[in-house]
Amino acid sequence: MRHLDTESLGMLIAIVDSGGFTAAAERVGRTQSAVSARIAQLEDNLGVRLLERSRRGISLTETGERLVAHARRLLAFESEALADLKGGTPEGSVRLGMPDDYVDAYFTPTIARFAAAYPRVEISIRCDLSKNLEPEVERGQLDVALFTRDLARPTGELLKREKLHWLAARGHRPERNDPLPLALFPTGCRARPHIAAALDKAGKSWRVACTSSSQGGIYAAVETGLCVTALPECAAPPEWRRLGPSDGLPALPDMEIGLVLAPAASPAARRLAETLRAGLAMPTAVAAA
Repeated sequence: MRHLDTESLGMLIAIVDSGGFTAAAERVGRTQSAVSARIAQLEDNLGVRLLERSRRGISLTETGERLVAHARRLLAFESEALADLKGGTPEGSVRLGMPDDYVDAYFTPTIARFAAAYPRVEISIRCDLSKNLEPEVERGQLDVALFTRDLARPTGELLKREKLHWLAARGHRPERNDPLPLALFPTGCRARPHIAAALDKAGKSWRVACTSSSQGGIYAAVETGLCVTALPECAAPPEWRRLGPSDGLPALPDMEIGLVLAPAASPAARRLAETLRAGLAMPTAVAAA
C-alpha cells in the first residue's frame, strides 16, 4: 500500500533546500547513507523517481517537484496540528533573514499581519546578502529566510519571480554617460553578476560609481542624479524613471525570490513562513513609468 512518511518527506525537502545528500544529512541529524536509503524507500513505495543525479548535482524530476510542493504543505499542517493539540497560540521568538531591499515590500506588511494574529511571538530580523542568509538557516542561526535565489543553482522554495529594472531619478540622465555609472549592492549580491553580464554582452561600458550594503544608500546615490541602478520590482520607487533598450540599456533577467525554513522549525517559524507565502502571493504595486 502506498503511503507518505512525513520523516522521509522532511528528508526530501532537506535535500532540495540544501542542494545534496551530505548537507541534508547534517540538517536532519542522520547519516548520508540513512538519508539515501529513506529516499530510495520512498521512491520504491510510490513507484516513481523523485530525484535525478548527474555530474552537475541533484535535481527534482517533474513528479518530485509536485511531491515537494505537497510535502511542504503536509509538514506545515502537521506542525499546526501538533501546536493546536498542545494548546494555545504559538509563542517564543523567530529569527528571520532577508535582503535589505525586500524589507519595505515584504517584511513591513507581513509583520503587521503576523503580529495581529500571533501577538505572543517576537520576531528578530537580520538583513544581509542572500548568499549569507541561506547558510545561516542551515547552521541553525536563522529560523526562516526570504532570499534571492541563485539562478545557476536554485535552492529553497520558489515564491515569486521579480522583474529587474534599470532605474534613474527623474530630472537626470545618468544613462547618457560613458561609461555608465552604477550604484550597486556589494559583490556577492546575486543580481550583480547578471547586471554586469547583460551590459558586457551588449558591449556597454560601465563602472561602479557607488557601492552600498543598504537600500537607503542605493536610493541616496541614485537621487543625486549621478548613477543608474537595477532593482527588483518590489524595491523600485514609483517616482523613478524606468530605463530600457530605447535608453541604450539591455534587458535584464527576472530574479527569483525563495524561502528556506529550518528543518526543525518551531510552529511560530512555520506560521511566519505561511504569512510570507501569502504576502508574496499578492500582486506587487506597479511603479509609475
